[in-house]
Amino acid sequence: MPPEGHAGASPAHTETHAVQGHGGHHEYKLGDIPGPWLLFSNGLLVALVLIAFGYRASRKLAEIPGGWQNVGEMVVETFVGFTRGVIGEGGEKHVPLVGTLFLFIYISNLWGQIPGFHSPTANLSTTLALGLIVFFYVQIWGIRQRGLRGYLGHFWGPIPLAGILLFPIEVISELVKPFTLAMRLFGNIFGEDTVIIVLATLSVGLLPLAPVFPLHFPVLILGLLTTFVQALVFTLLTCIYISLQSHHDDHHGEEAGHAAPAHS
Repeated sequence: MPPEGHAGASPAHTETHAVQGHGGHHEYKLGDIPGPWLLFSNGLLVALVLIAFGYRASRKLAEIPGGWQNVGEMVVETFVGFTRGVIGEGGEKHVPLVGTLFLFIYISNLWGQIPGFHSPTANLSTTLALGLIVFFYVQIWGIRQRGLRGYLGHFWGPIPLAGILLFPIEVISELVKPFTLAMRLFGNIFGEDTVIIVLATLSVGLLPLAPVFPLHFPVLILGLLTTFVQALVFTLLTCIYISLQSHHDDHHGEEAGHAAPAHS
């Protein structure tokens, strides 16, 4: 016969359950950040979903596309238009990066809405890794576009003396970008998932008293919008960073061209 106190276990205890982690069983309380191995495995599942979609859409390419190929071509054309609109002519070169980032982030954000799964983007390690990918891609692209001397020169600015102050400021602002990308995405997705968990737990606690409307349902509906918005913001900022490296010299050339008639 179980101890008398077992029936009166506290709600906090009933909200915990054992999770099989990489190193064994441990207690996981609702609202806690899931273990890294759990989120890594969810990230792998998201990647497998994207790989399966890409394989299915390109398996049998035809002049008259079928259903899956139609969807794939529509997705690619959407990203081509998006990158050209933000970056400018030649922006379609960056569709592989921008498209992969958006789809991975968006599906990862939605992944946490499925019962039993967790959003990989609700972990700072995942979002920081994505931010670092963008950071190194943008720097490599800037060096390829300008050369090493031109790349370093754009941190210095057009005025030599002002560059003494501008150079460290510009370098610091560039180094901060991956962290701001990571923190923005992590904060919004983790906060949204936490609110859903808290409201869902509260709804379950009220069920014995009276049938109530699920408190987390409005947040779930809103989450369908915010997951898209967060993926869009991340990829939009990525395109803006690429654009700054691609057209920085063009802007200076235009400014110099406008200033020239004033001296004549």
